[in-house]
Amino acid sequence: MTKDKKVIYLTSLISLAALLVVLLTVKQNSRLVAAALMAIMAPATCLLIKRRSAKSIAKKDVLLLMVILSVITSALIEMTGIYFGFYLNPYLVNSNILLTTVIPVAVIIVATEIVRSVLLSQKNGFVNVVAFIIGVIAETLTFSSIAGITGFNQFMDLIGMTFLPAFTANILYHHVSKNYGALPNILYRLISTLYAYFIPVTCAMGDSIRAIIKLVLPLVVLALVSAMFSKTQKKAAVKGEKITAVGVLISFVIVASISMLVSCQFRFGALVIATESMTGEINKGDMIIYERYDGQKIEEGQVIVFQQEELKIVHRVVRIERINGQVRYYTKGDFNQDEDRGFRTESDIVGLTDVKISYVGYPTLWLRELVNPAN
Repeated sequence: MTKDKKVIYLTSLISLAALLVVLLTVKQNSRLVAAALMAIMAPATCLLIKRRSAKSIAKKDVLLLMVILSVITSALIEMTGIYFGFYLNPYLVNSNILLTTVIPVAVIIVATEIVRSVLLSQKNGFVNVVAFIIGVIAETLTFSSIAGITGFNQFMDLIGMTFLPAFTANILYHHVSKNYGALPNILYRLISTLYAYFIPVTCAMGDSIRAIIKLVLPLVVLALVSAMFSKTQKKAAVKGEKITAVGVLISFVIVASISMLVSCQFRFGALVIATESMTGEINKGDMIIYERYDGQKIEEGQVIVFQQEELKIVHRVVRIERINGQVRYYTKGDFNQDEDRGFRTESDIVGLTDVKISYVGYPTLWLRELVNPAN
């Protein structure tokens, strides 16, 4: 291995390790720590690794397109407030927001794209992967970190709301940086991320829907950029792009489907069975798909999903009583000897079970035990 390669590998791995340490250990002000780290990493990477020059095909055109798309998509997202409603922006820029959020986020974005551009210019598969992971972690640290998470639900929120959107976003950033340089990504990210701190009102869109948009949008932009400019690439590169696009599309369909089910923003939701109370028909580790409850008729023997404090419970209706105009549903786990305490009303019911998928929920249970072994 040449000395240059050793420097490339060592620099990229040290950068990755440093970001991982921040992600896993820094509980407070992780954004500020990440910004300081990236501010060091970017110039160090430029000094230690020689950037290989490459012709940027249609660089100016892509730069203009990315700026236009960032403005249009940001405006469209805010226009959804016509449907979701608007509220006063609690993060409207002031001296504190500027120092603790806007400047650190801008530093992370610019530094990440500089590091990505230098590493991708080496045309080394391993270094490319490391650069991608660095991008995902840096994007995640812009909004959150694992160290501050104390429960499984918080961990899953981090995965769904932050990590998965960061993953799909970096598919776009990697493609653009590799073919057209760092500047289109920098401008696109600065505009689409920081505009939210400079508008007095913002749309009241739910976090789950916003996360799904963040999953979809980078892939739409990637498809548009590829469709408009791929003809200028070499045939081998075009073939590679098609293969990548198919893989991205398949990944997106899977990720988006799971996100929609877990968020239950639409007609159906998904839930992993974490106990043995329904063993027999529904076992621990199974995933059930349930239809959201909207007043459908419920009969004895129906397995329902209901809310009990902060938990969703999947049990069978064993008795139904009507007292003073109120319908009371009494439930029991098939494996339990006794009925559940009290009764459920319509306001407690979340959904009606529809489909069971055996065993697929075990990875989620393992993650739960890893994050919170006491439970």
